[in-house]
Amino acid sequence: MIVDDLITNLRFLCAEKASTAKVCRDIGINQQQFSKYLSGRTKPSANNLRRIARYFGVDDADILGSHAQLVISYRAKSATLHEHRQDPLANVFPGDLSRLRPFLGAYQVYFRAPVDPNGYVVNSVFLDERNGVVYSRLIEALSDTSSKRRRWTRCDGKVSYQNGRLFIVDSERKNENALSMHILTPPPRQKRQYLFGTMCFLASMPSRMPYASKVVWRKYEAYKSVKELFKTCGVFSADSLRIDPVIQRYLASPTGTDDGFF
Repeated sequence: MIVDDLITNLRFLCAEKASTAKVCRDIGINQQQFSKYLSGRTKPSANNLRRIARYFGVDDADILGSHAQLVISYRAKSATLHEHRQDPLANVFPGDLSRLRPFLGAYQVYFRAPVDPNGYVVNSVFLDERNGVVYSRLIEALSDTSSKRRRWTRCDGKVSYQNGRLFIVDSERKNENALSMHILTPPPRQKRQYLFGTMCFLASMPSRMPYASKVVWRKYEAYKSVKELFKTCGVFSADSLRIDPVIQRYLASPTGTDDGFF
C-alpha cells in the first residue's frame, strides 16, 4: 500500500540524519505533526510533502513510491552530492537554511554612488530557494544620459547564512564574470525590515576599479508587479524623499560606526 511505503520511506530517510528532531528543525515542520507521518496516523499535505522531499534531495514521487525505488533514487543522488562536496565551498551555501528562509523575498538595495558622493544608488534584488539552495538575482537600472534610456545590469548569485550574518556572492555576467559580495547583519526587531552591512564590487566607472560601501537592504513586501519594483531603481540625491531617514542615517554614518543600529 502507498501508506505503508510512505511510512517506510520516511523512516528510512530520517535514519540517514542525526535525529528526527534535527530533521524537523531543518525543514521547519512541527515535530509532533511529523511523528504522525512516521506512525501513519496522517499523511503530509502536498506542500509539506514537497518540503520534505526537497530537504532529502528526492522527488515527491520517490517518497510516495515503492521503498525499493526510493532507495535506488536516494543512493544515486547521494553519490552525486558526495562528488559535489569535493568543492571546498559546497557546504558554505546555503549554510543554515532554516534561518535563511525567513529572508526570502524582494528587497530594495541602497548604497552610495561610486561617482557621486552625494548620490545613492537603489537596486532591486530577489532571494528565492531552489533545490535546497538560496539564489539571488540583483537588477540595476540606471539612466543613460547619452541615450536617455535606462541601462540594465543583472547579477546572479548564491546566499549563505553563517554565524548570524547573510553572505551574498554574485556575478555580473556581461563584465567578464566580475564578482561582488554583500555581508549583511539582521537588525533588532524594531528594524526587522532592514538588513545593514557592507558591499564590495568592481564599479562600472571609473575603469572598473574596486569599490566598497555601506549598504542597506530594505524588504519590499507590497508590490503588484516586478515592473513596479524596477521603477524604484535609479540614482537619487541624499535628501530625496525616496531615501527614508533610517537608511540615510546609516549610509551617512562614518565607516565602521554602527551605533544605534545593532
